[in-house]
Amino acid sequence: MKYLTCTTADVVTLADTQVQRPGPGAMTVKLVMCGVCGTDTLKVFGDYPRPQKLGHEVVGIVDELGEGVTRFRKGDRVGLAHHVPDYSSHYARRGSETMDPQFKRSNIDPGGFSELVHVPALHVQNTVVAIPAHVPDERAVFMEPLACCLRAMDRMSLKEGDTTLVVGVGAIGMLFMPLLRDRGVSAIAADVRADRIETARHWGAVAGGVSGQDDLPAICKAASEGRGVDAVILTVVNDATLKLALDCLRDGGTVMLFGGKPGGTLHLAYWDAFLREINFITSYSATPDGLRRAMALLAGKSFTGIEALISHRLPLERAQEGFELVKTGKASKVVITP
Repeated sequence: MKYLTCTTADVVTLADTQVQRPGPGAMTVKLVMCGVCGTDTLKVFGDYPRPQKLGHEVVGIVDELGEGVTRFRKGDRVGLAHHVPDYSSHYARRGSETMDPQFKRSNIDPGGFSELVHVPALHVQNTVVAIPAHVPDERAVFMEPLACCLRAMDRMSLKEGDTTLVVGVGAIGMLFMPLLRDRGVSAIAADVRADRIETARHWGAVAGGVSGQDDLPAICKAASEGRGVDAVILTVVNDATLKLALDCLRDGGTVMLFGGKPGGTLHLAYWDAFLREINFITSYSATPDGLRRAMALLAGKSFTGIEALISHRLPLERAQEGFELVKTGKASKVVITP
C-alpha cells in the first residue's frame, strides 16, 4: 500500500509499505480522507528529526477487525486520531492527559496519510469514533481539530456573557466561532484577510476587523462596555499578535496561546503584564473525550455546512502541493484522499 512520509526536509514522499494485519483488539481502516494540520506542515518544513509520521485527522471505513473487537463492524465509517494517554498516570488524573508520556508516544501506523491505516488496540478503545449516518465525510474530518478547540475552551473557563477575540480565523480559528457563540460568549474575529472576517460573521462572530487596517482595540472595547475583551485566542502566535492581544484585552484577562512552532519566542513587557494580572494559558492537542464531544457537535445543527471551509481536495500523489498551500497560507483547509 502507499503512504506519505517525510524523510527529507521540505519534501513529502509517497512510499510503499506492507499492509499490517490487525492483532487482537486492533483494526485497519481504509482511508477516505485526512486533513492536513499545521503540525504536519511543521514536521515537513520545520526543524524536526526524520523520518516523521504524518496525518492524524482521519476519516475512513473499517476494513478489517482484530480478534475481540465488537464495537465496530467492517464497513463502518469512523473518525480517528493518533494519541492516547495512560488514564492511570499522575498527569491524566490531574486533567493533563495530553502531557502524559504515553500520549505523545502513541500513534497510528504508518500515519493518517495511508491507503490503509493500522489502528492499535489502545486507539480502537479510545480514539475511534463512529460517524453518524447524516454527517458527511468532509464534516467528520474536522473531529480532531474541533476537539483541540474544545480543550482550549475548557482550559480558559469562559463564562456566559464574556467577550473573546480570536486572532487568525483560518479553518481552526473559524471552528471557535460557533463554540463561543453557543456558550453565550461574544466572539470577535481578527485576520489579515477581509473575506475571512465575513465568513467568521456567518459562523457567529459579532464583530471583526482586518489586522493592520482596522482599529481592533477600539472594536473590542466597543463590544465590551469599554473594558476590552475577557480573553484572546491566538491561533497565530508571534510578537505582533501578542501585542494585539494585550492591546485588546481587559485587565485580568486571559491570553490563550493556541498556535506555535518549534523555536518560537515571544518578547513580553513583564512588568505591565504583572500589574495588569494577565493570565497566559497554552493548550496542546485533544483528548479522547474531546474527540467524542467533537463528533457529537458535528452531528448537530451548529456545525452544519462547516465542510465549506475545505478549500482543496488532493490525492496522495499531489500531497506536496497541498502541504505547500498550507505553508504559504493559500488554503483554508486541505484534505488528502487516496
